[in-house]
Amino acid sequence: MALHSMRYALLGAVCLGMAGLAAAQAPIAYPSQASFPHENREAVARHLAEGRKIAGSDLEADFNWRCLISPLDKKIVAGVQHDGLVPATKVFDNLYSIGQNAVSAWALDTSDGIIVIDALNNGDEARDILVPNMRALGLDPARIKYVLLTHGHGDHWGGAKYLQDTFGAKVATSETDWGMIESPNHGGGPFANLVPPRRDMVLKDGDVVTLGKTSVKIYVTPGHTPGALSMIFPVFDHGQRHLAGLMGGTGGGQDSVSAHKQIVSLARWQQITKAAGVDVLVTNHPVHMAATEKEALIRYGAPGPNPFIYGVDKYQRYMGVMSACSRVQLARLGETGD
Repeated sequence: MALHSMRYALLGAVCLGMAGLAAAQAPIAYPSQASFPHENREAVARHLAEGRKIAGSDLEADFNWRCLISPLDKKIVAGVQHDGLVPATKVFDNLYSIGQNAVSAWALDTSDGIIVIDALNNGDEARDILVPNMRALGLDPARIKYVLLTHGHGDHWGGAKYLQDTFGAKVATSETDWGMIESPNHGGGPFANLVPPRRDMVLKDGDVVTLGKTSVKIYVTPGHTPGALSMIFPVFDHGQRHLAGLMGGTGGGQDSVSAHKQIVSLARWQQITKAAGVDVLVTNHPVHMAATEKEALIRYGAPGPNPFIYGVDKYQRYMGVMSACSRVQLARLGETGD
Protein backbone atom coordinates (compact mmCIF):
# COMPACT_ATOMS: atom_id res chain seq x y z
CA MET A 1 0.00 0.00 0.00
CA ALA A 2 2.88 2.31 0.84
CA LEU A 3 4.38 1.70 -2.60
CA HIS A 4 1.06 2.55 -4.33
CA SER A 5 0.74 5.69 -2.23
CA MET A 6 4.24 6.73 -3.16
CA ARG A 7 3.50 6.20 -6.87
CA TYR A 8 0.33 8.27 -6.68
CA ALA A 9 2.18 10.99 -4.83
CA LEU A 10 4.93 11.06 -7.44
CA LEU A 11 2.37 11.07 -10.28
CA GLY A 12 0.51 13.92 -8.62
CA ALA A 13 3.71 15.88 -8.22
CA VAL A 14 4.58 15.38 -11.90
CA CYS A 15 1.08 16.46 -13.00
CA LEU A 16 1.19 19.52 -10.78
CA GLY A 17 4.62 20.35 -12.10
CA MET A 18 3.49 20.07 -15.71
CA ALA A 19 0.39 22.13 -15.01
CA GLY A 20 2.51 24.77 -13.35
CA LEU A 21 4.90 24.79 -16.32
CA ALA A 22 1.98 25.15 -18.74
CA ALA A 23 0.51 27.93 -16.63
CA ALA A 24 3.86 29.70 -16.61
CA GLN A 25 4.52 29.36 -20.34
CA ALA A 26 1.21 29.16 -22.25
CA PRO A 27 -0.21 32.67 -21.62
CA ILE A 28 2.75 34.20 -23.47
CA ALA A 29 1.45 32.65 -26.68
CA TYR A 30 -2.22 33.48 -26.11
CA PRO A 31 -3.73 35.90 -28.64
CA SER A 32 -4.36 39.37 -27.26
CA GLN A 33 -7.33 41.59 -27.79
CA ALA A 34 -6.77 44.64 -29.95
CA SER A 35 -5.27 47.65 -28.21
CA PHE A 36 -5.82 51.32 -29.00
CA PRO A 37 -2.95 53.28 -27.46
CA HIS A 38 -4.38 56.68 -28.42
CA GLU A 39 -8.00 56.02 -27.46
CA ASN A 40 -10.14 58.70 -25.87
CA ARG A 41 -11.30 56.61 -22.92
CA GLU A 42 -13.91 59.09 -21.70
CA ALA A 43 -15.49 59.24 -25.15
CA VAL A 44 -15.34 55.44 -25.54
CA ALA A 45 -17.18 55.02 -22.25
CA ARG A 46 -19.78 57.64 -23.19
CA HIS A 47 -20.61 56.07 -26.55
CA LEU A 48 -20.61 52.56 -25.08
CA ALA A 49 -23.17 53.74 -22.54
CA GLU A 50 -25.23 55.31 -25.32
CA GLY A 51 -25.16 52.15 -27.42
CA ARG A 52 -26.01 49.94 -24.46
CA LYS A 53 -28.99 52.14 -23.57
CA ILE A 54 -30.33 52.06 -27.14
CA ALA A 55 -29.86 48.29 -27.31
CA GLY A 56 -31.80 47.44 -24.21
CA SER A 57 -32.14 43.75 -23.47
CA ASP A 58 -33.44 42.63 -26.88
CA LEU A 59 -30.48 44.03 -28.86
CA GLU A 60 -27.80 43.40 -26.24
CA ALA A 61 -26.15 40.67 -28.33
CA ASP A 62 -25.91 43.05 -31.32
CA PHE A 63 -24.36 45.73 -29.08
CA ASN A 64 -21.84 43.26 -27.68
CA TRP A 65 -20.89 42.01 -31.14
CA ARG A 66 -20.51 45.33 -32.91
CA CYS A 67 -19.13 47.49 -30.07
CA LEU A 68 -16.99 45.01 -28.13
CA ILE A 69 -16.35 41.63 -29.73
CA SER A 70 -15.82 42.46 -33.41
CA PRO A 71 -13.34 45.34 -32.94
CA LEU A 72 -11.49 43.78 -30.00
CA ASP A 73 -11.24 40.02 -30.48
CA LYS A 74 -10.51 38.84 -34.02
CA LYS A 75 -10.05 35.27 -32.76
CA ILE A 76 -13.70 35.10 -31.76
CA VAL A 77 -14.76 36.71 -35.04
CA ALA A 78 -12.78 34.16 -37.05
CA GLY A 79 -14.29 31.31 -35.04
CA VAL A 80 -17.88 32.47 -35.39
CA GLN A 81 -17.71 33.90 -38.92
CA HIS A 82 -16.06 30.87 -40.54
CA ASP A 83 -16.68 29.44 -43.99
CA GLY A 84 -19.27 26.74 -43.52
CA LEU A 85 -22.35 25.17 -45.04
CA VAL A 86 -25.75 26.09 -43.60
CA PRO A 87 -29.15 24.96 -44.88
CA ALA A 88 -30.79 27.12 -47.50
CA THR A 89 -33.94 28.71 -46.10
CA LYS A 90 -37.11 30.30 -47.38
CA VAL A 91 -37.21 33.32 -45.07
CA PHE A 92 -40.21 35.07 -46.65
CA ASP A 93 -42.64 34.14 -49.41
CA ASN A 94 -40.32 35.82 -51.92
CA LEU A 95 -36.93 36.02 -50.15
CA TYR A 96 -34.54 33.09 -49.76
CA SER A 97 -31.25 32.73 -47.89
CA ILE A 98 -28.82 30.95 -50.26
CA GLY A 99 -25.42 31.81 -48.78
CA GLN A 100 -23.05 30.24 -46.29
CA ASN A 101 -22.13 30.76 -42.65
CA ALA A 102 -19.50 33.46 -43.25
CA VAL A 103 -21.31 35.60 -45.81
CA SER A 104 -24.89 35.98 -46.98
CA ALA A 105 -26.43 35.70 -50.41
CA TRP A 106 -30.12 36.37 -51.00
CA ALA A 107 -32.53 35.41 -53.78
CA LEU A 108 -35.45 37.80 -54.26
CA ASP A 109 -38.01 36.04 -56.39
CA THR A 110 -40.26 38.05 -58.72
CA SER A 111 -42.85 37.31 -61.38
CA ASP A 112 -40.26 37.94 -64.14
CA GLY A 113 -37.13 36.37 -62.67
CA ILE A 114 -34.80 36.42 -59.68
CA ILE A 115 -32.64 39.17 -58.21
CA VAL A 116 -29.61 37.80 -56.34
CA ILE A 117 -28.07 40.07 -53.72
CA ASP A 118 -24.34 39.30 -53.30
CA ALA A 119 -22.55 36.29 -54.72
CA LEU A 120 -20.23 34.76 -52.06
CA ASN A 121 -16.43 34.46 -52.15
CA ASN A 122 -15.64 33.01 -55.55
CA GLY A 123 -16.92 31.09 -58.55
CA ASP A 124 -16.57 27.73 -56.81
CA GLU A 125 -18.88 28.87 -54.00
CA ALA A 126 -21.37 30.28 -56.49
CA ARG A 127 -21.37 26.95 -58.37
CA ASP A 128 -21.24 24.59 -55.38
CA ILE A 129 -23.19 26.50 -52.70
CA LEU A 130 -25.35 29.30 -54.09
CA VAL A 131 -26.75 27.44 -57.12
CA PRO A 132 -27.45 24.14 -55.29
CA ASN A 133 -29.10 26.12 -52.48
CA MET A 134 -31.40 27.75 -55.00
CA ARG A 135 -32.32 24.41 -56.53
CA ALA A 136 -32.94 22.90 -53.09
CA LEU A 137 -35.53 25.62 -52.52
CA GLY A 138 -37.19 25.09 -55.88
CA LEU A 139 -35.62 28.14 -57.53
CA ASP A 140 -34.30 27.86 -61.08
CA PRO A 141 -30.93 29.68 -61.33
CA ALA A 142 -31.57 30.18 -65.05
CA ARG A 143 -34.13 32.77 -63.95
CA ILE A 144 -31.48 35.02 -62.35
CA LYS A 145 -31.68 38.37 -64.12
CA TYR A 146 -29.68 40.65 -61.83
CA VAL A 147 -26.86 40.26 -59.31
CA LEU A 148 -26.77 43.31 -57.05
CA LEU A 149 -23.52 43.72 -55.12
CA THR A 150 -23.75 45.52 -51.80
CA HIS A 151 -20.09 46.54 -51.98
CA GLY A 152 -16.71 45.90 -53.50
CA HIS A 153 -15.18 43.44 -51.05
CA GLY A 154 -14.45 40.11 -52.71
CA ASP A 155 -16.53 38.03 -50.33
CA HIS A 156 -19.60 39.72 -51.86
CA TRP A 157 -18.68 39.83 -55.55
CA GLY A 158 -16.40 36.78 -55.90
CA GLY A 159 -19.04 34.50 -57.42
CA ALA A 160 -20.67 37.14 -59.64
CA LYS A 161 -18.71 36.28 -62.78
CA TYR A 162 -19.85 32.67 -62.58
CA LEU A 163 -23.50 33.75 -62.42
CA GLN A 164 -22.90 36.25 -65.21
CA ASP A 165 -21.20 33.75 -67.51
CA THR A 166 -23.42 30.77 -66.72
CA PHE A 167 -26.88 32.32 -66.58
CA GLY A 168 -26.47 35.67 -68.34
CA ALA A 169 -27.21 37.64 -65.17
CA LYS A 170 -26.44 41.38 -65.23
CA VAL A 171 -24.07 42.46 -62.44
CA ALA A 172 -24.51 45.84 -60.78
CA THR A 173 -22.91 47.95 -58.06
CA SER A 174 -21.86 51.57 -57.50
CA GLU A 175 -19.32 53.43 -59.64
CA THR A 176 -16.89 53.75 -56.74
CA ASP A 177 -16.99 50.10 -55.80
CA TRP A 178 -16.75 49.00 -59.43
CA GLY A 179 -13.43 50.84 -59.23
CA MET A 180 -12.39 48.65 -56.29
CA ILE A 181 -13.41 45.48 -58.09
CA GLU A 182 -11.63 46.44 -61.31
CA SER A 183 -8.43 47.73 -59.65
CA PRO A 184 -5.21 45.72 -60.19
CA ASN A 185 -5.50 43.99 -56.80
CA HIS A 186 -9.34 43.79 -56.94
CA GLY A 187 -9.66 45.28 -53.47
CA GLY A 188 -6.74 43.29 -52.06
CA GLY A 189 -6.61 40.53 -49.49
CA PRO A 190 -7.37 36.94 -50.52
CA PHE A 191 -9.34 38.17 -53.55
CA ALA A 192 -6.45 39.74 -55.43
CA ASN A 193 -6.31 36.92 -57.99
CA LEU A 194 -10.04 36.67 -58.68
CA VAL A 195 -11.28 37.53 -62.14
CA PRO A 196 -13.92 40.24 -61.71
CA PRO A 197 -17.28 40.25 -63.46
CA ARG A 198 -17.94 42.52 -66.42
CA ARG A 199 -19.39 45.91 -65.61
CA ASP A 200 -23.02 45.56 -66.71
CA MET A 201 -24.71 48.26 -64.65
CA VAL A 202 -23.66 51.21 -62.50
CA LEU A 203 -26.11 52.04 -59.71
CA LYS A 204 -26.52 55.55 -58.36
CA ASP A 205 -28.16 56.93 -55.26
CA GLY A 206 -31.91 56.92 -55.76
CA ASP A 207 -31.93 54.34 -58.56
CA VAL A 208 -34.66 51.71 -58.67
CA VAL A 209 -34.09 48.19 -60.04
CA THR A 210 -37.43 46.74 -61.12
CA LEU A 211 -38.12 43.18 -62.15
CA GLY A 212 -41.69 42.09 -62.67
CA LYS A 213 -43.78 43.72 -59.95
CA THR A 214 -40.88 44.04 -57.52
CA SER A 215 -38.76 47.17 -57.14
CA VAL A 216 -35.51 47.51 -55.19
CA LYS A 217 -34.66 51.07 -54.17
CA ILE A 218 -30.93 51.80 -54.12
CA TYR A 219 -29.01 54.18 -51.85
CA VAL A 220 -25.26 54.84 -51.78
CA THR A 221 -24.09 54.69 -48.15
CA PRO A 222 -20.30 55.12 -47.95
CA GLY A 223 -18.37 54.01 -44.90
CA HIS A 224 -17.70 50.30 -44.93
CA THR A 225 -16.50 50.89 -48.49
CA PRO A 226 -16.53 54.17 -50.44
CA GLY A 227 -19.57 53.16 -52.48
CA ALA A 228 -21.47 50.64 -50.37
CA LEU A 229 -25.06 50.16 -51.51
CA SER A 230 -28.08 49.83 -49.26
CA MET A 231 -31.43 48.54 -50.46
CA ILE A 232 -35.11 48.64 -49.60
CA PHE A 233 -37.51 46.08 -51.09
CA PRO A 234 -40.86 44.45 -50.28
CA VAL A 235 -41.12 40.99 -48.74
CA PHE A 236 -44.22 38.97 -47.89
CA ASP A 237 -44.85 36.84 -44.82
CA HIS A 238 -47.73 34.45 -45.57
CA GLY A 239 -49.06 37.05 -47.96
CA GLN A 240 -48.65 40.03 -45.60
CA ARG A 241 -46.48 42.79 -47.04
CA HIS A 242 -43.46 44.09 -45.15
CA LEU A 243 -40.51 46.26 -46.13
CA ALA A 244 -36.93 44.98 -45.82
CA GLY A 245 -33.92 47.22 -45.38
CA LEU A 246 -30.43 45.90 -46.11
CA MET A 247 -27.61 48.29 -45.29
CA GLY A 248 -24.66 47.36 -47.47
CA GLY A 249 -22.03 47.73 -44.77
CA THR A 250 -23.02 47.56 -41.10
CA GLY A 251 -19.43 46.45 -40.50
CA GLY A 252 -18.34 50.03 -39.95
CA GLY A 253 -15.23 51.90 -40.95
CA GLN A 254 -11.70 50.73 -40.23
CA ASP A 255 -10.13 54.20 -40.02
CA SER A 256 -11.27 57.65 -38.92
CA VAL A 257 -12.23 58.81 -42.43
CA SER A 258 -14.40 55.78 -43.19
CA ALA A 259 -15.84 55.76 -39.65
CA HIS A 260 -16.94 59.39 -40.08
CA LYS A 261 -18.59 58.49 -43.39
CA GLN A 262 -20.26 55.48 -41.78
CA ILE A 263 -21.80 57.66 -39.06
CA VAL A 264 -23.18 60.08 -41.65
CA SER A 265 -24.54 57.22 -43.76
CA LEU A 266 -26.16 55.54 -40.75
CA ALA A 267 -27.91 58.78 -39.76
CA ARG A 268 -29.23 59.18 -43.30
CA TRP A 269 -30.22 55.52 -43.50
CA GLN A 270 -32.21 55.84 -40.29
CA GLN A 271 -34.11 58.79 -41.75
CA ILE A 272 -34.78 56.98 -45.03
CA THR A 273 -35.91 53.71 -43.45
CA LYS A 274 -38.07 55.40 -40.82
CA ALA A 275 -39.86 57.46 -43.45
CA ALA A 276 -40.35 54.37 -45.62
CA GLY A 277 -41.60 52.23 -42.73
CA VAL A 278 -38.91 49.55 -42.98
CA ASP A 279 -39.71 46.81 -40.48
CA VAL A 280 -37.58 43.84 -41.63
CA LEU A 281 -33.84 43.58 -40.96
CA VAL A 282 -31.65 41.85 -43.53
CA THR A 283 -27.84 41.91 -43.43
CA ASN A 284 -25.08 40.67 -45.72
CA HIS A 285 -23.28 38.64 -43.04
CA PRO A 286 -25.34 36.20 -40.94
CA VAL A 287 -23.43 36.95 -37.75
CA HIS A 288 -24.46 40.61 -37.89
CA MET A 289 -27.97 39.65 -36.78
CA ALA A 290 -27.79 35.96 -35.79
CA ALA A 291 -29.45 35.19 -39.13
CA THR A 292 -28.35 31.54 -39.12
CA GLU A 293 -30.12 30.98 -35.82
CA LYS A 294 -33.23 32.85 -36.97
CA GLU A 295 -33.34 30.74 -40.13
CA ALA A 296 -33.22 27.57 -38.02
CA LEU A 297 -36.29 28.77 -36.11
CA ILE A 298 -38.09 29.22 -39.43
CA ARG A 299 -37.07 25.81 -40.79
CA TYR A 300 -38.28 24.07 -37.64
CA GLY A 301 -41.54 25.98 -37.69
CA ALA A 302 -41.02 27.28 -34.17
CA PRO A 303 -44.15 29.09 -32.97
CA GLY A 304 -44.06 32.86 -33.00
CA PRO A 305 -43.62 35.67 -35.50
CA ASN A 306 -41.02 35.65 -38.26
CA PRO A 307 -37.77 36.55 -36.41
CA PHE A 308 -36.61 38.79 -39.28
CA ILE A 309 -39.58 41.10 -38.69
CA TYR A 310 -38.26 43.65 -36.21
CA GLY A 311 -40.87 46.37 -36.51
CA VAL A 312 -40.04 49.99 -37.32
CA ASP A 313 -38.91 50.95 -33.80
CA LYS A 314 -36.59 48.00 -33.25
CA TYR A 315 -35.11 48.41 -36.75
CA GLN A 316 -34.31 52.04 -35.88
CA ARG A 317 -32.77 51.04 -32.57
CA TYR A 318 -30.62 48.41 -34.29
CA MET A 319 -29.22 51.07 -36.60
CA GLY A 320 -28.80 53.36 -33.60
CA VAL A 321 -26.62 50.70 -31.98
CA MET A 322 -24.56 50.46 -35.17
CA SER A 323 -24.12 54.25 -35.12
CA ALA A 324 -23.06 54.30 -31.46
CA CYS A 325 -20.51 51.56 -32.14
CA SER A 326 -19.07 53.54 -35.07
CA ARG A 327 -18.64 56.44 -32.64
CA VAL A 328 -16.95 54.08 -30.19
CA GLN A 329 -14.52 53.14 -32.94
CA LEU A 330 -13.72 56.80 -33.64
CA ALA A 331 -13.10 57.36 -29.93
CA ARG A 332 -10.78 54.35 -29.86
CA LEU A 333 -8.80 56.08 -32.60
CA GLY A 334 -8.39 59.15 -30.38
CA GLU A 335 -11.32 61.33 -31.47
CA THR A 336 -14.42 62.29 -29.53
CA GLY A 337 -16.72 60.36 -31.85
CA ASP A 338 -19.21 63.24 -31.88
